[in-house]
Amino acid sequence: RLDEVFARPEDFFTQSLARMAEQRLLGINAIRSNPHVIGHSLTGTLDQGMTAEGVWTTFRELKPGATDALFDAWAPLRWCLFAEPVSVYRRTPVHVEAVLANEDVLAPGDYAVRLQIVGPQLTRVFEETVTVAIADPHGTPEPPMVLPVFARDIVVDGPPGVYRFLATFEQGAAPCGEEIRFFVYPAPEDLPPVDTEVVLCGDDSELAGWLTERGIRVRSGTASAQTAREVLLVAGRPTGDPAQFFRDLARRIARGSTAVFLTTDTYAKGSDSTGWLPLSSKGRVAPIARWLYHSDEWAKCHPVFDGLPAGGLLDYAVYRELIPDVVVMGQEPCGAAIAGGINASWGYQSGLMVSVHPLGGGELVLNTLRIREHLGRQPVADRLLVNLLRYAGRHATAPLVDLPPDFDAQLQAMGL
Repeated sequence: RLDEVFARPEDFFTQSLARMAEQRLLGINAIRSNPHVIGHSLTGTLDQGMTAEGVWTTFRELKPGATDALFDAWAPLRWCLFAEPVSVYRRTPVHVEAVLANEDVLAPGDYAVRLQIVGPQLTRVFEETVTVAIADPHGTPEPPMVLPVFARDIVVDGPPGVYRFLATFEQGAAPCGEEIRFFVYPAPEDLPPVDTEVVLCGDDSELAGWLTERGIRVRSGTASAQTAREVLLVAGRPTGDPAQFFRDLARRIARGSTAVFLTTDTYAKGSDSTGWLPLSSKGRVAPIARWLYHSDEWAKCHPVFDGLPAGGLLDYAVYRELIPDVVVMGQEPCGAAIAGGINASWGYQSGLMVSVHPLGGGELVLNTLRIREHLGRQPVADRLLVNLLRYAGRHATAPLVDLPPDFDAQLQAMGL
């Protein structure tokens, strides 16, 4: 159902090309700021070998955005700006750096540079003017082509949204690369509430602590009798006998609960990556290309992505820490494909990163995004887990469903 995220197949490739240009600029920005790097292979100019790696297509047509990106990236006078982490909570620091790449463009002398951090509605959270001293390029020793100008931690206390770190010469120079963006999110206490109790299944005490710290009601395990639909958060290794663990879990799901599988190793059964999943068509957790010839990740507009950019290819700057190198593939069509990846650059691969699968009166939500690894450190990871739990609790007040008489036989057919 990719027509729910792209109007036509061509839109996927158009967005992929635009993303390529942005990532080229990101990489070369780092190269230009490093005085120890004296050369760089573009790899490659053309889409040779049906690899899609070039800045030109196989038909010698310039890819949209590529020329602009390379003009900016290789400008003889260029700001190389950095803001890390690229996603921060409000009232927390972001480390900004400004490095000037100057290939003997500027005349010797002192130059005034205005540094700013500007957010939504032109909110100005930082502004300072510094002096950049440019040495005689014919002097001894020869001055470097890379000049660090500014580095500082800045606490950003402004409205959530997109912020820009700007570097501007007051006069005498017109460089490229004058801005870089980063993202500010509401403080942790301002995350949307999770009103439904969460049943934590699996061995993960740190996750239990994260839930408790955010005021989310949580209890461990499924030892108590099921009296209502539940939000089951499954992470870490199963506690006790895995066969009994997953049989009990499957019964609770089938009676109307929703289980969110946060980690993929939870349901691995020996070398079978999905062996314990309570599904008839289990598929597999498989690697997807994540190097030069890489997957492009997409997400639909869906409650799991509330408050986050979605509805097309994922913004790499927003999701870079969370993009996984594995997807779930080889299953029967699921109830809802929410996010996935497609590698169409060399060969073909595709799979899902977030998907919903019905089981009886309930459902499983499978996830391969690196949410668990970045909880408490990355605002996007925190928001995604809150969204998953809120989505899982949407039917919590509905009555329980009776198990079908042949449910034990169904479980046995699933290998449980």
